[in-house]
Amino acid sequence: MDIKSLYTVEDHEEGAEIRIVSPIDGELTDFYIRIQGIDSKAYRSAVRAYHRKLLANEDGGESELLAAVTISWRGLEDNKKPIEFTRKAALELYENSPNIASQLDRFLSDRSNFMKG
Repeated sequence: MDIKSLYTVEDHEEGAEIRIVSPIDGELTDFYIRIQGIDSKAYRSAVRAYHRKLLANEDGGESELLAAVTISWRGLEDNKKPIEFTRKAALELYENSPNIASQLDRFLSDRSNFMKG
């Protein structure tokens, strides 16, 4: 077995795109979010920050972790005007749409979603 076939960090750093399912009717939408995987450095750093906050009894949690690993999105609008991706906008979305946060969490936990080859 080639050792390089065991390396996962690069694929997880690049991220993968998930097509969001509408929390209203369960239908696929034209909204896509690209996130980094659980083997990425960004995810591991965000988990450490999350654990520090838990130990210190501070607010912050899953939404902040998801925002930290979100790379980009496309197809999100407000009154037909595209909403530009920012970490702040992602955090607001995840805090106000737990269904989307849950979709990302499930996608993120499956390493196969991030493997290119």
